[in-house]
Amino acid sequence: MKSIALLGVGRWGQKLLRILSQKGALSTVWTRNLAKYRELQAAFSYLRWTDDIESIWQDSTISAVVIATPAPTHPFLVEAALQAGKDVFCEKPVAFSLVQLKQLDEIAQERGLILMGGHILHYHPATAVVQRLLSEGRLGKLLTIHAERTSLGRFPLAEDALWGLAIHDIGLILSLLNASPLEVQGIAQATFSELAETIYIHLSFPNEIKAHIMASWLHPERRRRLTLIGTEGMVAFSEDSGVPILQFHSHQVRWEGGTYPKLQQGGPEPIPLSPEEPLAIEMDHFLTCLRTRQSPLTGATFLLPVTAVVERLARSLFPEKESPKPYFVHPTALIDEDVEIGEGTKIWHFSHILRGSRIGKNCVLGQNVVVGPFVKMGNNCKIQNNVSLYYGVELEDGVLCGPSCVFTNDKYPRAFIERRNEFLQTRVKKGATIGANATIMCGTTIGKFAMVGAGAVVTQDVPDHALVVGNPARQVGWVCECGETLTEVQKDSLHHCSRCDIYYTLTLKGLEKLQEKVVE
Repeated sequence: MKSIALLGVGRWGQKLLRILSQKGALSTVWTRNLAKYRELQAAFSYLRWTDDIESIWQDSTISAVVIATPAPTHPFLVEAALQAGKDVFCEKPVAFSLVQLKQLDEIAQERGLILMGGHILHYHPATAVVQRLLSEGRLGKLLTIHAERTSLGRFPLAEDALWGLAIHDIGLILSLLNASPLEVQGIAQATFSELAETIYIHLSFPNEIKAHIMASWLHPERRRRLTLIGTEGMVAFSEDSGVPILQFHSHQVRWEGGTYPKLQQGGPEPIPLSPEEPLAIEMDHFLTCLRTRQSPLTGATFLLPVTAVVERLARSLFPEKESPKPYFVHPTALIDEDVEIGEGTKIWHFSHILRGSRIGKNCVLGQNVVVGPFVKMGNNCKIQNNVSLYYGVELEDGVLCGPSCVFTNDKYPRAFIERRNEFLQTRVKKGATIGANATIMCGTTIGKFAMVGAGAVVTQDVPDHALVVGNPARQVGWVCECGETLTEVQKDSLHHCSRCDIYYTLTLKGLEKLQEKVVE
């Protein structure tokens, strides 16, 4: 399988280069600075080396990429790779916000591609043992988890200790507990730059479980430690010197009356671990996913809750970094989490944008507009008062929805029957207009620059540039991009706009604008 391109050959990229080369999976290496890595090129001369990223996207022989570039470049490179039709493995963090990650996952799902995040602790042999101890009840009731991750970083930092270090332990803890925290708290310290090099994190989980994480780029020693404390035992993992050590302590916490518990101590029991390198296990899993098309263990299902917790911590730790929003939201409007709103968009009184919705640039949403969940709206759309765009509705660029027009999403609605999985998709194409109080039945498509008259009830697809009115809606003419009704010049063939002096010809999809001037 020599169809993978490696992007980046820094400290971690060189480890991936070694492993992927050993597995015979690598064909190409990309780096911005070829001159800097001449020795590597000589050592791996059988690989193709390039500094032209576009050649990676355009090479049809490359089916997947492994991204190990500086963290700030990850989202851009992941999106470019997915758009080019490549499966992707990306070192953490894949994205720096939940909305950003959902967009990448959406692209991957739409194109049937693999998107896997690099969270090496998930593939460490010690993790499987700890998970087994928990499932077997060897620790009793779990009380506390302590994690420590420190080293002396390379300044200036490319990423703070939250996104660069603590995210490893947050991901591992969420995976071990199979739960998201109820509360998150943190303290950050930035000594040398705007990026915090030291983070202290406290997480509260269901069943009164607490987790405490200390992560720092400003520490003289390299420490990698994880300790789980339960009522029947404790397990401690360390990899400070690069050698993994896992021990089970049969300490027991007993309440036998009185104010304080009684501790019964037991000696440490070393637990042997597989000598296999975690990064090699991780790459084997990626290669297996490429071959079988199975979902990665650290795919979107894992990455989304981890990113949500880290983003939540980032907002609480660094509120000053919240830049002014490039769009306007009236104080009475309600915007859920995980919503994307484009620059220049205005959202007015009492409107509600539900989770997962994406609104483009320079849109105007009037009073009492509801959008979502998971509704897509293009750029330059205008949604007038009292319009609800429910799940299943998609608007392309430049769509106008008149006051109180209605979209349905259930063809056979009953109050006592749940049909969420049967909602039909409704698409309104570029430049279309829907008049006031019109009703659009679900499962229909409104063509480009079509016009639906006020009060019309649309029950079937509307062609491009068609003018429809009535109940049920019927076509009564054609309209120009400017909205003017067209005049028929040649029967069932040629139509003319007197305002724009533009001619249209009839096709199977509807009208199409002629690019050349027609001589009458």
